[in-house]
Amino acid sequence: AISSELSETSLARDDECRLGACAANALQLQGAALSTNLLVEEDPKNNSVGGCADCMMSNSEGIDDAMLGAGPRIWHYAQNCWRPCGSRSGSCPHFCGPGNACCRYRFSGPAECMGVGFWPTLSFHTCVISSVPPPPDASSAADLPDASTSSTEDQSGLAMKDDNSKSRYMPLLRSLALPSSAPVLEFYVYRAMSDSSYPLENVNAANAAGVMWYLHNEVIIFTPRKFGITRIVRFKVQYKAPEPLFKKGMDFGVRYAFDSGKCTGPGDCEADYNKYGYNVGCNLVYQFPTSQFADAKYYGDPTWYSFPGPCYTKSYKEHSEKCVAELPGGACPGEPTGKGDCTYHYEPAGQVTVDEVVGIKDYGGFMRAGGKEYVAGLGIGQTLCRYRPWLCDKGIGIAFWNNKHSSADNKRRVDRLLETFQQKYPDSPVLADVPCDFNEYKFYH
Repeated sequence: AISSELSETSLARDDECRLGACAANALQLQGAALSTNLLVEEDPKNNSVGGCADCMMSNSEGIDDAMLGAGPRIWHYAQNCWRPCGSRSGSCPHFCGPGNACCRYRFSGPAECMGVGFWPTLSFHTCVISSVPPPPDASSAADLPDASTSSTEDQSGLAMKDDNSKSRYMPLLRSLALPSSAPVLEFYVYRAMSDSSYPLENVNAANAAGVMWYLHNEVIIFTPRKFGITRIVRFKVQYKAPEPLFKKGMDFGVRYAFDSGKCTGPGDCEADYNKYGYNVGCNLVYQFPTSQFADAKYYGDPTWYSFPGPCYTKSYKEHSEKCVAELPGGACPGEPTGKGDCTYHYEPAGQVTVDEVVGIKDYGGFMRAGGKEYVAGLGIGQTLCRYRPWLCDKGIGIAFWNNKHSSADNKRRVDRLLETFQQKYPDSPVLADVPCDFNEYKFYH
């Protein structure tokens, strides 16, 4: 049983930040000393290695369908990672998976290996979920647009700029210069965000189920939460499909990913936008282009969206007035017309903290007490979890995220998010989700 293999203190206690140098959104939970007799690193001669990408996450080629999204998101589960990770302990995303590390139970190591909540094996170096969030990409800070730090209610940094007077959009198709015959759709989308605010352009968003799946699988598996995420922001969107897309029998196009504001696919973003106009894209999380996330089906119809903005061919730091004018994106003031460059309008529609939804009164105190929102593999036993990890998923000090593969529990979590918004903004209209009607075959043929 897990209680016989991991002491309570090895899971629960956290070191203080050394010299008080850690930032509020990057506290390192280094864990208690696992033993007063920490062993030195193993001799590589005694290791025998067994046989063996923000959209948001990816899986290793070595994980079969039954293991997709099964709790830990650990690549090369319970295999020896010593040599593939350069014969050293520590962060090893290329072999162990995003944010994961190569560590050995009860051995000394870097911060990533301290306070680990679950060990797939205890006898050699193996891939684990680190309690320390991975550092951001070196270019990420420079590639972000100007951000404004948001207070609890100030949402000015989220609002769109109602001015496209400088647009020099020249569509290749005449139908993209005219209003479309598509209906205007109105719905809410959600974004998991830190305290910095960015507009809803050249980014991805989700419906309620989609944002909760994202939090469950990418964010709350780290303590503190990954990317410094503290809140869920809601936007009210009006969307009208451009005519070439609507004639194909669809309102939504393919859901693109954006890296620092640059559209990265799938496929050729520029060619598709030239053909269909700046349409909003969507996909069910477990379908193309993220069909590897098979476990998302337990969240019902989790949907992700893409919102094309100005100069989508370049990262934010490379934007120029010329690029912004010639490639204006689809956001426009007032009700969208369905022209190629006027497909959607959005406005901030409230925000709630993750703590409000989950029910944590003091997140700092929760962390200091050893709490972890979700530890995949905790609760049933090391041996069983090694072979059936999807059965083992619980929190320490909180039960909100327990049972990730229970449709009933996931519905309860999504309902809790919606109830929290409704309680905080009782005068806001209740808007139903708009089904994602993207059809891969029709879009590309």
